[in-house]
Amino acid sequence: MRSVLIAALTLSFLSAQQYPDGEALTKQAEDILKKLHSIEYKEESTTETAIGGQSIKMTTVITSAMVAPAKSRMETKAQGVTMLIVSDGETTWMYSSVGNQYTRKPVAVSTQGIIESMGMSDFMPNMADMHVTSKTTGEEPVVIGGQKHDCWVVHSDIGALELPAAARGAKISGGTMTNWIDKQLGIDLQSDSSMKISMPGGILTEVHVKGVKKDLHIDIPIADSTFAFTPPEGAREVDKLSLFPAIAVAPDLAGKPAPEFSLQTVDGEPYGLAALRGKPVLLDFWATWCGPCRKAMPSMEKIYSEYKDRLTVLGVDAGEEHDIVAEFLKKTPLAYPAVLSGKSTVLKDYQVKGYPSFVLIDANGKIADYQVGFGGEEMLRGMLEKVGLAKK
Repeated sequence: MRSVLIAALTLSFLSAQQYPDGEALTKQAEDILKKLHSIEYKEESTTETAIGGQSIKMTTVITSAMVAPAKSRMETKAQGVTMLIVSDGETTWMYSSVGNQYTRKPVAVSTQGIIESMGMSDFMPNMADMHVTSKTTGEEPVVIGGQKHDCWVVHSDIGALELPAAARGAKISGGTMTNWIDKQLGIDLQSDSSMKISMPGGILTEVHVKGVKKDLHIDIPIADSTFAFTPPEGAREVDKLSLFPAIAVAPDLAGKPAPEFSLQTVDGEPYGLAALRGKPVLLDFWATWCGPCRKAMPSMEKIYSEYKDRLTVLGVDAGEEHDIVAEFLKKTPLAYPAVLSGKSTVLKDYQVKGYPSFVLIDANGKIADYQVGFGGEEMLRGMLEKVGLAKK
């Protein structure tokens, strides 16, 4: 028995030694991408974030195209927001639907330069500061679009990383990434990564991202029009993209007509602003993962109970999936109706950037007040005074 065990361990050890070096495979995959004449693919990823006992799920689609030596296009879509980076070999444009803005940059834009141009340099770590160790842990087939790819499985550990000062003391720890690298193509086709972000005050955020490349085409002709940039209607050119405007400041919408919307509850009951005319409407833009939103709910219910004959109260969820909201409302039912923003433009139309945000609309359909953040029940009652509903 002992000899059998030793033989098995020896065979296992020898097999492990046959795997190619993980760091060499990773470097090789990067070099191959640089040497390709052209590559085009769509990468779909799912991000799950756990914070404060709540889970947030987001799907991102990245469409990429590259023709050597310097033509590239990368379009990212997530939660109704579009980011676009395009280079025709002479000029690099970067566009964000947040603010409908774009920049022009020299063609040689590094990853760090892209981050800076997006206005994210104050929040993201410098890539050069990352210390990554990689190891090949096995081999495994991956099926994408019905096609089987034999892959090496490379596991990478990312050391602890401190974020810039603007991130207010946040630190990344416990970061790992697993890549499936196609044995023939030499490039990664699938990835699975996790990290923990520690915030001051003991708040821990866990992030898990899964991604897969689809519709992969290598060294085929790609039309020059792919790398042309035409600013969307109304877009303006800026020096730096403002992806992080002050979220604690309410937009100046008081006195302006409230944008129309047509939304539904998790049970499919419709609510449209046009049908609510005749009495004031208080909108509460919230999310299941938002702590201040949950703190505001008892006060919102009290106000709804007191003024329901003279005021419409409506909770508008911030783009979360139906099942997540339905499960939350099952455990924490609200006295007033809650609707899903879904694929509507209501968040954009009301310029919602922080949660909770409260918008008070008068009986004539004009915005009477706008507050970002929950400042207590007195704040909400102070808002109601602007439409003639006195404090009780």
